[in-house]
Amino acid sequence: MIDDLQLLREVFQHEVAPDARAMELLDRRLQSAFAGEERSSVRPRSRFRSMHVVRQRLALTMAAAALLIGGVVVSVNGLGMQSVASASSFRLASYVTIPGFQASSQTIQFANNVTCPTSTDCYLEARHMNDPTAAAGNNVYFSGNGGNSWQQLSLPMGVYADTTLSCTSSQQCSFGGGQFNGVDTNGKPIMEPVLVSTSNGGSSWDVATLPLPTNGSLELWGNASIGSLQCVSASSCNAVLLANFTGPGYSTVVDNVFMQTTDGGQSWSSEIMPGQPAPGAQGAEPSGSPINTNAMSCPTMQFCVASTFFSSSNGESSVIWRTDNGGATWSVGSLPNGLLSPGPISCPDTQHCWIIAYPPPSGTGGELLESSDGGANWVDRSPIGTSPTTSWLSASCPTDNNCWLAGKTEGPDSASVVYASSDAGQTWNEASLPTAVGAESAPLKGIDTIDCDANLTCIVLGIPQGVSEDGVNEAVLTNAAAR
Repeated sequence: MIDDLQLLREVFQHEVAPDARAMELLDRRLQSAFAGEERSSVRPRSRFRSMHVVRQRLALTMAAAALLIGGVVVSVNGLGMQSVASASSFRLASYVTIPGFQASSQTIQFANNVTCPTSTDCYLEARHMNDPTAAAGNNVYFSGNGGNSWQQLSLPMGVYADTTLSCTSSQQCSFGGGQFNGVDTNGKPIMEPVLVSTSNGGSSWDVATLPLPTNGSLELWGNASIGSLQCVSASSCNAVLLANFTGPGYSTVVDNVFMQTTDGGQSWSSEIMPGQPAPGAQGAEPSGSPINTNAMSCPTMQFCVASTFFSSSNGESSVIWRTDNGGATWSVGSLPNGLLSPGPISCPDTQHCWIIAYPPPSGTGGELLESSDGGANWVDRSPIGTSPTTSWLSASCPTDNNCWLAGKTEGPDSASVVYASSDAGQTWNEASLPTAVGAESAPLKGIDTIDCDANLTCIVLGIPQGVSEDGVNEAVLTNAAAR
């Protein structure tokens, strides 16, 4: 059969072509629609019906192409995918309890992170409220139906996940974690930083140990932990470690260390990131300690933007790092108006980045900042007209234009909120959330995180009313239609 898009390219060869992403999106949706149409018939069509279908297909394709040439990306009706972020309603999908995330008063878990590489395939990290041990302190769960049900995935013995899973497909995912290696003289667990990867959807995992970072004559003190991990392929990953260094005559200093592997973790390069406080004389006030929480985004191996802020008795200050050569050199900047951010940061490409930042002292309020020049400059894209008591807690921006923002309003009328924008934060619409969640059959107490994939399907981890600890026995919400 002649490819419909190729035919249209020939017909409109003298017109201004749409960009490659728009053409690829339309091509994929048309092919999906045509394949579904062919499967839907269980008996031969009449000649009239066949001709009618051909005309429908041609009309559909011609109309879509005309809109594309005019600069509009369209969504083919009935395919179940969004082409722009919409404020569609969220529904309750499941609860984060075990076994299988079924409601249980006997199990208390923290839900750390959720990652959905496709509209249906999601990975969620949840841990028991205890210290890491030889048996590991947390679990990874997988859902193949958009969060409606879950199955537990077995991690290697003694492995503990520290970062969000970074997935390049539904089968290929990695996370940065720690490998339990006994306890020290104070009874504290010794954890070695490791890269943990799967190529079969979590059926098995490979563990690669990261080399311990160095800092001149200073010595590593305590555990080095992976704060951020971004993988662009099965073998190529960038990581940021948080490492404590000390030495004779020096106070302890905490540094962010950038590390990179291109062979699946067998070898690593490392570099202490610039612009961090130097260690002070022993007994003197440290010049600052960085806070790092999943605060790096790398759409390519060469381009990364990372964020942290330093806290000391002299106040707090932010740092934004940018590299376009794989960490060989970094530019050091800051967020506007003294804003602070430990992340997370989201860069869908090398030009556009999004981050939630807070005014000092940190922890309340918050603004959604957007950069259109690769993190060099930032502008406020927060929704206008919302309650002044709103705290923005999580954002997910899978494309340069489509973004979701989650938060809560404080005070006696406290409520969780989710907003969606399809024009890079110029305008926002509030999404509807379920009003009867958890044992109290009430609206959510709060939202921990939101994650949206390239098809604009989102998963929310929400905190039900009556739950005393954030992250415990959370509710999983989705904006996908019930299956």
